[in-house]
Amino acid sequence: MRLIAICIVACVLGGCTSSVDYTGSKVAAHLTNQCFYMTKPTFVFEGRCADLTGINNNSEFCNGIQVVGEGGFPESWDAYVQIRSSFDKNMFDRLAFEKQRSMLGYLDSGEKIIITRVVHHGWGTVGRFWAVRGEVVLSGRPIEVELPSSYLVHHVPFWLDGREKSVPFIDSSFVERCDKSK
Repeated sequence: MRLIAICIVACVLGGCTSSVDYTGSKVAAHLTNQCFYMTKPTFVFEGRCADLTGINNNSEFCNGIQVVGEGGFPESWDAYVQIRSSFDKNMFDRLAFEKQRSMLGYLDSGEKIIITRVVHHGWGTVGRFWAVRGEVVLSGRPIEVELPSSYLVHHVPFWLDGREKSVPFIDSSFVERCDKSK
């Protein structure tokens, strides 16, 4: 009986899709440790992102990033401050025993982001999506943010196609390579 239970658990877990970290690999060289600059102003906020520890079908707290005035985000930081409480409650769903998440700050266009992680993340029966993280400087401190790529954890618009089979490219309407900066 014990052997049957072990076999059933092994079969169920065998179908799980874990995360595969491509950071530093040749196929992700066009992203990993590369410098980009924002082509539009962006908000940095407390968000939910893919759990990159390899746990299947799970999310974790992290910092997100999104273009000002798109995907339901306010047109400016001042506009956000005026509606902070209601915006946070509507945009950032609060799970049980979780503090209310909110915006952390604002980055002007031209601010830099260095890509630090490129992970092909498994999400159960949904399949895989690409999770790309980078480092920005907010209020003089470096912080990690996850670029929007999947409806499972991010707000639209998506900065890269998380459903691509191979390592994706970041949409140039959101960022450009630093060597192309002004």
